[in-house]
Amino acid sequence: MQKCLLSKVLMNIPNQNRNLSTYKPLVVIVGTTGVGKSQFSIDLATKYHGEIINADSMQMYCGAPLITNKHPINDRNGVPHHVMNHVPWEEEYFIHRFEKEALSKIDDIHRRGKIPIVVGGTSYYLQSLLFTNRVVREDTNKTKQEEMEEDNVLSQEYLTKEEALKGLTKEQQDILNDTPIKVHEALKAIDPVISHKFHPNDTRRVKRVLEIYFRTGKKPSEIYENQTTTSSSSSSITTAGSSQLRFPTLVYWLWADQSTLNQRLDTRVDSMFENGAVNEIHELYQSYQRLLTTPENRCQHGVFQVIGFKEFLPWLEDGATNDELFAQAIDKMKVKTRKYSKMQIKWIRNVLIKELQRNTSPEGLFSAELDLLDATDLSNWQENVAEEGFKKFERFLENDNRGLKIDIPTKIKEVLLPNDAGADETIKSKNWQSFTCQTCVDKDSKLPLILVGEDQWKKHLAGRKHRSNLNRGKKREEYEQWVKRQKLVSEEKSNDTESQQ
Repeated sequence: MQKCLLSKVLMNIPNQNRNLSTYKPLVVIVGTTGVGKSQFSIDLATKYHGEIINADSMQMYCGAPLITNKHPINDRNGVPHHVMNHVPWEEEYFIHRFEKEALSKIDDIHRRGKIPIVVGGTSYYLQSLLFTNRVVREDTNKTKQEEMEEDNVLSQEYLTKEEALKGLTKEQQDILNDTPIKVHEALKAIDPVISHKFHPNDTRRVKRVLEIYFRTGKKPSEIYENQTTTSSSSSSITTAGSSQLRFPTLVYWLWADQSTLNQRLDTRVDSMFENGAVNEIHELYQSYQRLLTTPENRCQHGVFQVIGFKEFLPWLEDGATNDELFAQAIDKMKVKTRKYSKMQIKWIRNVLIKELQRNTSPEGLFSAELDLLDATDLSNWQENVAEEGFKKFERFLENDNRGLKIDIPTKIKEVLLPNDAGADETIKSKNWQSFTCQTCVDKDSKLPLILVGEDQWKKHLAGRKHRSNLNRGKKREEYEQWVKRQKLVSEEKSNDTESQQ
């Protein structure tokens, strides 16, 4: 019988004495958009017989390879890619479906003796794979037989909007189908604590927590609080409902200096349109007009959330002929992409690293390692990224220690990680706050602007736009007071004239 490919890999590594029938490592590649995750995944998969699992929520959707940044097929070196390019635009893809599809594919890859390499992507998708019990379940009382039957069905739960509404009453469905403001008000009435965590315009997530309440009868804030309390427990023994690593896990963090990355991202946007991205935008717009006709659904569902579509709506709705609007859309897309890259860094620093620390211990079942690879200088890619990554992969397989190892070069660590980056910081519901600015107006709802989180509120108050609106408001108030005074003066003069007559 031919030895499995993973066995061959392990046997070529010195001091390797693992039980090859049970050792099932997982490789995860994280980093900002445009940093080179896809290229490194190809390098790694080619050398170590790996297969790639996509964890980018936008790349699940069929077509639009440029706007969704799918790695070109010709550049994949024959490496299989899974959980990608399989969801029609008229359907919505939910995290529960991803978790089932990805875990099933990881199991299949392991059984064939290959290395599963997860590339992402969407933060909460990655968390659902790395750790157990990271997704709130609707029904924890299903029998094993029911679960097995569901797993054998190709069209699994949360396949479409209609599927998501199954089992809900007519009244509950009407609530979920109402305007964003009304949906948020419904959540506030049911669970005021968690309602402060979500912006009223964050319709998808607001509906998600409402669904949880409708299906479980439990307040989402209580469920989240129980999860975070359990995950931060100091006990090294996993109990029902607690979180732990699913696999021995090697996490690569591909990183590039932000100024260099910004230039790279701008160039990539320009390259998209040189290669025909405008055709994809027109195709998306045709589907958008057909599927999402009500204003409250604008760009909050499915593939239409992708960066590079919403930014072009003013141009598209104007007839797609205005060069100035097109140039503005390009600029907006570049700004949004750069901002998104910074958000991804924050997630790695403030969430992923802390989750690894919380859920990995010397007494735990599996070890984890996080290694940073410097992808700033593309001319030194082979040495700094590929070869360095290969060394770290083989070292990870050699290492039989439990617990978590983090390897970040000192000079980069000082820039990336704040002094308290290693602290165990559990998000408490009391920190979920929303603030309403009576001076500024939300451009979509035309209602007073709402901000979620104290940091965002402070930033808004110190911002130029708020100060400008504040000054404008003061001037308007002064003008209105002046008009009132003039009116009073005019009335007094009129009364004097009448009395003289």
